[in-house]
Amino acid sequence: MVRIFNSLAVVAATAVTPVWSLCSHNTFLHPRATEGGETVEVKKFGYTGVTGPLFWSSLAPENTICSTGTRQSPIDMKEGSFNMMTPADVQVDIPDFTEGTEFENLGTTIEVIAKGGSLTLGEKQYSLKQFHFHLPSEHLDNGTIRAMEMHMVWQTENQEIAVIGTYIDVATEAGPELVIPPIVAAPSNETAGTASVPSRFRFRRSSKTQRRQEAVVPPTNETTTAPVQDAPVSGAPTVLLETIFSTIDAIKTPGAVTQTPPLVLSEVVNIWKAGQFQGYSGSLTTPPCSEGVSWLVSTQTLRISAVTFEKVRSVIGFNSRITQNAPGQDNILAMAAVRQLNVFASSGAAALKEE
Repeated sequence: MVRIFNSLAVVAATAVTPVWSLCSHNTFLHPRATEGGETVEVKKFGYTGVTGPLFWSSLAPENTICSTGTRQSPIDMKEGSFNMMTPADVQVDIPDFTEGTEFENLGTTIEVIAKGGSLTLGEKQYSLKQFHFHLPSEHLDNGTIRAMEMHMVWQTENQEIAVIGTYIDVATEAGPELVIPPIVAAPSNETAGTASVPSRFRFRRSSKTQRRQEAVVPPTNETTTAPVQDAPVSGAPTVLLETIFSTIDAIKTPGAVTQTPPLVLSEVVNIWKAGQFQGYSGSLTTPPCSEGVSWLVSTQTLRISAVTFEKVRSVIGFNSRITQNAPGQDNILAMAAVRQLNVFASSGAAALKEE
């Protein structure tokens, strides 16, 4: 009886200002802090046992909404739970990280620190703060789990948060051998900031068809002022991901920080532009589970090689929150607590009758 009512007390508690989360890391909710630039703070929650999602609301008072909120993430991205948005509705611009950037192990995920990037949703302007990875995917693709999911976290000057989620699958084709080149400076007759990428990064075409839209960029005659990387086509690995994860051995230990090679972000931006976004209002998928987060889940899929996936899995392990109810429905943990109480009450009544 005491255990049941303690659970209900947690459900009924009042939420306060959130302060810690990997989804909100490097935002106003949780500014990034390093020790001498060599290590990063390791998070204090987890995904299994007594620090896992079933217990997040009891780990700190500010986490109460994890078990009371009615717009929690992740969800099953099925018809009726989101609004479809076109690339015209979601204006994204991310510069290439020509000098690389920090890549770190937070203990609960691996994270890339952003070096610029803007997102426009309606009249709101967001800045890219970081992107990190979940294994397996947190959102379900119409009932189907994917190998991984990348979350790009954005923030406005008014401290509003948006997240672009992109599914990652294991490549069905072997791409070319990955050789990390420097990003070449723009010739004098090109627009400043332009760079080129060696042709060895080109992937062969495939005749295989996929049920879901894959990371295929349609032909265009437009001139770009950003270095353009050919997108992986129908099953080949995404170069950006392979480049990032080429340094994962350096951050096997929680708290470790390393530097990536130069990163060509235009590849993923162009992939997004070839598809659409499934938008809904949800929450952070980690404590303190704050709501009011604008979610944009891409209909495009990124890919990594099987070898790379195994390396990433050996570092991340498992870091996926349980699927939540559709936006606006009762919190699944609150529902479970009530049902537990009802079962207890029914059992108690039956016992009294027997006496």
